[in-house]
Amino acid sequence: MRCEHCGNGDCQPAQRAQMAERDGHTAVVLDVPVEECPACGETWLTMEVANRLDAVFDELLAQGAESIQVRWEQGHAA
Repeated sequence: MRCEHCGNGDCQPAQRAQMAERDGHTAVVLDVPVEECPACGETWLTMEVANRLDAVFDELLAQGAESIQVRWEQGHAA
């Protein structure tokens, strides 16, 4: 798929960290599957991954820790 942002690169599968902050709490999920443009670095999530990631963030942030970090496969996401 050609990059919709820059039009110069063909998007490739990659894994990147995603972060969410809420009420002074931070959650990081590592190794989230994305599509990434090698030319400009823009990344995209599929709708399925985005929905699952939102659910993981909700669960992590509800735990009340100031900061928490998990890997995609460990965060009830796999």
